[in-house]
Amino acid sequence: MDTVNISQLIDKVSGLDALLFGILILLLVVLVVKRKKLRPLWLDLKTRRRLKRLGHGQLLKLHCPDGLGYHFVIDRIILRHDGITLLRHLKFPGKIFCADDIDDWTQLLGTKSYRFKNPIYELECQVKAVADCVPGVEVDGYLFFDHQASFPKGHPDRVFHLNDIPKILERNKQHKINAVVKSAWDKLKTMPRG
Repeated sequence: MDTVNISQLIDKVSGLDALLFGILILLLVVLVVKRKKLRPLWLDLKTRRRLKRLGHGQLLKLHCPDGLGYHFVIDRIILRHDGITLLRHLKFPGKIFCADDIDDWTQLLGTKSYRFKNPIYELECQVKAVADCVPGVEVDGYLFFDHQASFPKGHPDRVFHLNDIPKILERNKQHKINAVVKSAWDKLKTMPRG
């Protein structure tokens, strides 16, 4: 576009329209310049939105007794039509090397590696504690890793990320919630949160 065409365009636009047009152009320039910094924010927003859509209902930060006189906090509990699912949201950037039956998993960040305890063990303890609170209801659990993690050698079945959400967790309005599950859910809703 040459300067004559730009000036003709500006002449056609009134004062308020020019201001809105200028703001729009400025916003587009900022988005182009800052896109690398804005991408993680966009992915975090997308992650939160997708997680909120899982199941028929959710409870966040539920305090559950561990059976030994203490409590632990469960990140997210999801109501399914046929059971209850615990979801631990883990934020480990980098490459994760893991398996069901090894004690330590490895996180690779650049050239440095860090070991951390297999989170499936803690998840199993939490699943058992919740199952003890709601007998007769199927309770399972998953680990969710966000967009910052990748699994070059694969991952256990109970680990997922946004690209492979298990079908069992997706909301399906065609299924009616089992009465026993609904009763158990109501009991979990009375437990402290925060």
